[in-house]
Amino acid sequence: MLKISVNVFFAAIVSLIVVAVIADIIILWVVIKPHFPLFHLNAVDVSSLNTTITNSSTLTATFDVSVYIRNPNPNLGISYDSLEVVGWFNHHRIGSGSISPRWQEPMTEGSVQARFEVAHKVFPSGLVKGIAAQRARGTVDFGVAIVTSIRFWWHGIVRTRIRSFRLECYPLSLVFPPDKNKSSDIGRLLAPSDCYVT
Repeated sequence: MLKISVNVFFAAIVSLIVVAVIADIIILWVVIKPHFPLFHLNAVDVSSLNTTITNSSTLTATFDVSVYIRNPNPNLGISYDSLEVVGWFNHHRIGSGSISPRWQEPMTEGSVQARFEVAHKVFPSGLVKGIAAQRARGTVDFGVAIVTSIRFWWHGIVRTRIRSFRLECYPLSLVFPPDKNKSSDIGRLLAPSDCYVT
């Protein structure tokens, strides 16, 4: 009988500790109110853009993307478990580049760069024709998406589950030089662009 009551007592103590820890974590997150990081594009350059329109239309391009990231949380660090930058045109994915996992301290900001290339990749002819037609007019409306998985950390001790989300930066009018001079044929984003969670 005494053995049963000791076991019940220890089970009750453990249960109270678990409930207290869970309540503390819930209260902590209600008080701290974690905010997602803020993203915007500093720069997007597209070079070596070449379209071939035949039975199997192809696209060649190199994308250089600079992404500004700010952690607005005064007490929470953020770990980026994955961070991918995706280039697209007219709702079609063109290519992507991954950025290595990183850590961001509370209330800090910084930029990360991604580069990815598409070499003679076959796409639907309508997509390649659309890019070629816009390039002939001097601007191409590409889009960039940022796909990331993050965790919030409180003093490096308490962490949240992984939260995944996608941001889109569109339309991005990249301006190309009027002449088809191959040595300077780089399309550039003229002004930074905000990105929005979709």
